[in-house]
Parts: sequence; C-alpha cells; structure tokens
Amino acid sequence: MRLKVFTAFSGYDSQCLALRRLGIDYELVGWSEIDKYAIQAHNALFSEAADRNYGDICKIDWAQVPDFDLFTYSFPCTDISAAGQQKGLEKGSGTRSSLLWECEKAIEIKRPKFLLLENVKALVQKKFEGSFNEWQTILEGYGYANFAKVLNAKDYGVPQNRERIFLVSIRMDGLEGLVGNVQYYFPQPMPLDKRLKDVLEAEVDEKYYLSEKMMEYFNRVNADTSHCHKFKPKDGEDTAFTIRTAPGQRVDDNFVLGWTRDSKGKVVNRHPVEVANCVTAAKRDNTQNYVLCLGRNGAVNTDNEGICRTIKAQYCKNSLANFARRDGLGATGVVNNLRIRKLTPRECFRLMGVDDADIDKIQAAGISNSQQYKMAGNSIVVDVLYHIFRKLLVEPGQEGNQQTLF
Repeated sequence: MRLKVFTAFSGYDSQCLALRRLGIDYELVGWSEIDKYAIQAHNALFSEAADRNYGDICKIDWAQVPDFDLFTYSFPCTDISAAGQQKGLEKGSGTRSSLLWECEKAIEIKRPKFLLLENVKALVQKKFEGSFNEWQTILEGYGYANFAKVLNAKDYGVPQNRERIFLVSIRMDGLEGLVGNVQYYFPQPMPLDKRLKDVLEAEVDEKYYLSEKMMEYFNRVNADTSHCHKFKPKDGEDTAFTIRTAPGQRVDDNFVLGWTRDSKGKVVNRHPVEVANCVTAAKRDNTQNYVLCLGRNGAVNTDNEGICRTIKAQYCKNSLANFARRDGLGATGVVNNLRIRKLTPRECFRLMGVDDADIDKIQAAGISNSQQYKMAGNSIVVDVLYHIFRKLLVEPGQEGNQQTLF
C-alpha cells in the first residue's frame, strides 16, 4: 500500500529524504512552504512534486487537498528557541511559532493515520510546556494517541549535538485491531561510529578560514580562567584535553570549538569538542561551528611536530591561544600550522544527514551560501527521521503491538 504524505513547513523536505532512504513506497501529495529559497531547494530534490506546493498554511483549503496517511509539521521555532525572542506560541498570539495551531485544520478535516511534530527542546520546558500539553489534548480529542521524546542527533549516527522534541501521534481508530491499544516506541540510542572528520571536506576555500586578526581576537576573548572549561581527568591524569596516538599512528582528528557561557549567556571560553555544536538557522551559526584544523588547509601533519600533546589543566588559561600558537610544539600541546575555519555549507548539510548527491542538487540550483546555511539549520536530521519512520512504519514488531501500513 502506498503511503500518502503531506509535509507542512517543508523546507527542502528531510522527511521525504528519510522515507526515500528507508525504501518506503510513498507519494508526496502536497507540501506547504513559503520561503523562496527553500522552495528552490525542494524543487531541485523533488521536481515531480513542484506543482504540489500549497504555499501559506493559513490559506490552504484542506477539503481540496488529496487525502494523506502521514502529516508532518515542523512549525517555526522562532518564538520558542533560546536564540529567539521567546514571544511564545499561544493560540491567537500572531507569533510565527503560533502557526502550530493552523495545523489543527488539516488534522480535523483529513484525519491522517500518523502525525509527526518536530521542534526545539524548549517546547517541553517549563515556559512553553503548557501550550505543548494543550496541543496534545486537542489531538487526543480527535482520537490520537501521543508519544513524545527528546532525541539527540548524535545518538542516531550524526556527529552533531542537536536535541529536538518529536511527537508521534497515531490515530487509534485508524489501525485495525488496535482501537484503544496503540503504542509507539522511539528508536533506542546507538553508538556513534561517524566522527567529525567524516563530514569535513578535504579541500576548503580560503574564504572560510579566519584571518590573523580574527585569530588574535580569539586569543584575547579566551583568556578568562574564571570561566575556563574544565575537562574531566581520566585515570588520574591532570589532562584538560588530549589527542591520543598509538606508536606510528597519524593524528587525523579535526575538532569543533565548543564554548563556556557566563551567567548572561556570553561566550567566554572556547575549547575543542569531538561532536559538532547544533547547526541552527541563525546568521551567526556558521561561526558557532568553528573547525580546529590540524595542518595547512585542514591537511594532517605526519611528523612529530604535528602531534598535539596533552594540554595540562594548569594551562587552562588562554587554552585556545595555546592551541593557536604556530612556533613549534610547546608544553601546552601546540600544533604547527593549526588554523581555524567555519563549516562550509556542504559540511552543514552533511551534519543534517543529507547525502552528497542531494547536496549537489541543492547547490546546483544556484542558492547562496547564506541561504544554504539557513535552510540546513531550519531542517531536521535525516538520520533521526529515518529511525523514527523505521520504528513507525517498518519495524514495529518486537517492542509491542505497534502496527504498520505495509
């Protein structure tokens, strides 16, 4: 049986990328997107559905939309995200996040079997959980069983620390034999096999690298020891940060710079981390994921002078400055020719689980880098969706009475 799908707030449609990767026989009967660049990317990936964009969700006549089995709605996080103004999402408030309530019309009229909501983790925190609970109550009134959980992309195969709330809703009278007994089990976390270096490009344009002036700025702003990040020592060592190498092993790791914030939210110290920070749509996002490159243009040094030794805890002061020195291998673990750069748009898409072939299609559409950063940050990690749909549509068996269309 072919799965009929409608995606609201579609972006370039990670949902369809996940269904396609999973091998689901589906048809995108409609989608809703108003951003012209996201539409451009969507058409590049799904040209067969270019004439099925219903546009502004507030203006859709749902009675004229073909029936569908799965409805996904990743409504704007603008007014609930910690990076936004947090105006909220109360019904009738007129905020962008309050577009959630427009989805009720689609659900009331079409009554799809499955619903999938995705948004930032803040939706289930104290300030906004009242609206989230109210929404679930509305869905229960339409006969849906709700299952919510915060999932982190790094637990599902992508080296990005990205926590998002997912709400799976299943229509209780829509699955034969399961009226009043519907269950859903979210995918279990799995070991992260992919590393940051696996998503980085081998050759990167010079424009992505920080200038000497910016490097000096980094050195200055990371000198405050009162906010210096403390790495937990292992095996009794006084290590703040270590790159370990076996005899004869190349140092082939690249790192992203994490940060410590003060009580006002200001970044006061940066330090190397092995999993990328969350990719967001904010204009500053590509600077939140600075890459610490070992060697010229990110290339790896193979001699001993390119190996980063242990950084002792007592050298926590100016920790990034110590990394950035270029005058040989010092006591604090200095790497020759170390450089810092921003993630490229391709790397951001890879961190969102998009295959290179699909990235090629988006970039061939002539969309600017700034818009590519934005749409990547606004999207959902394909790998997370893959495993959610796998548990919902393909492998419901072992953990309960969960059913499938197939």
